[in-house]
Amino acid sequence: MTRGNLAGIIVGCIIAVIGIIGIATSGEPTTPPELEPTPTYTLSVHISPSGAGWVSPSGGEYEFGDQVTLTASPASGYTFDQWSGDASGTSPTIVITMYSDKNIIANFRAIQTTPGVLFSDDFSDESSGWSQESFENSEFRYEDGEYHILVKDTYWLAWAWTLSAGRFTDFALEVDARQVSESSGSGYGVIFRLQNGDNFYSFELTGDGYYNLNKYLNGEWITLRTLTRSDFINEGNGTNHLKVVCEGSQIQVYVNGHHLATVIDDSFVEGYVGVIAEAFGLDTHVAFDNIVVSEP
Repeated sequence: MTRGNLAGIIVGCIIAVIGIIGIATSGEPTTPPELEPTPTYTLSVHISPSGAGWVSPSGGEYEFGDQVTLTASPASGYTFDQWSGDASGTSPTIVITMYSDKNIIANFRAIQTTPGVLFSDDFSDESSGWSQESFENSEFRYEDGEYHILVKDTYWLAWAWTLSAGRFTDFALEVDARQVSESSGSGYGVIFRLQNGDNFYSFELTGDGYYNLNKYLNGEWITLRTLTRSDFINEGNGTNHLKVVCEGSQIQVYVNGHHLATVIDDSFVEGYVGVIAEAFGLDTHVAFDNIVVSEP
C-alpha cells in the first residue's frame, strides 16, 4: 500500500467520524428541567392599643429572603414603646428578613401630661385688666401685689372679673384670699362660668368658718350648697386657698386642699371667672392673690 492510499484511507475515516457525530447531535433541542417557585410569606402587623399609631408598611406578602423596613409612628398623645411578637427592640424603625410568616406588634403608650395653665395673675401688674373703680357702695383696686375689694355698705355684694382671661368651659380655678378687715360677718370667694352680671356661679367662705355654693340665675340667687361649717377654713384674717373644678355639669369645691362638696348643675357650661366679696352686717375688705385657671 502506497503512502497516498494510506492518507486517503485516514481522511476518509475522519470524514466518516464527523458525519456520525453530526448525525448524533442533530434533531430537536432538549427542554431544561423546571425550577421550583420562590416561596412567599405573610407579614402581619398589629397596633397596641388600637388607634395609638400606625406602621408603614402595614403588612403584606413577601418572597423568601426579602428585607422589609418597618417604621412605627405614634398618634397624637402617644409615643412608641417597643416591638413584640416576632420582633423586638425599642427603635421605631426595624428591618425584618422574611424567612417565614411574621406576626409583629407595635406597642405604643400614652404620654402623661401635666395640666396646663390657661390663665394666671399675681396682681403685680396694675394693667392686667381688673376693675379699678370706686363707687358709693364698693371699691376695687390693686394694692401691694394683691387685688382688693371693699364693700362699704351692709348686706351688699361686689364682684369683679377680667375679660382678658377669656371664657372657660372645663377648668380648675384657684385663688388665695384673706380678710383685711376683722369682721366675721363677711363673705368672699370666686365667681365662675359668668355670662353677665345676672348669671354666674359663686363659691364663698365666711369670716367665721362657713362656706356655700350658689348660682345667680337671671338676677335671682339659688342655693346649690347651703351654708355649711368647715374646720378646714381659716377664720378671721387667715389666708384661705379656694379651688373650684368644673367638668361638664359637675362642680367640685375645695379649701386649703380639702374637698368640701360636689354638686351637679348644667345652667352654665362656660364663661368668665372672677372674685366676689359681700358684707352681711359690717363693712368688708378682702384681698385676693395668685389667681390661676388650669386644665382640670
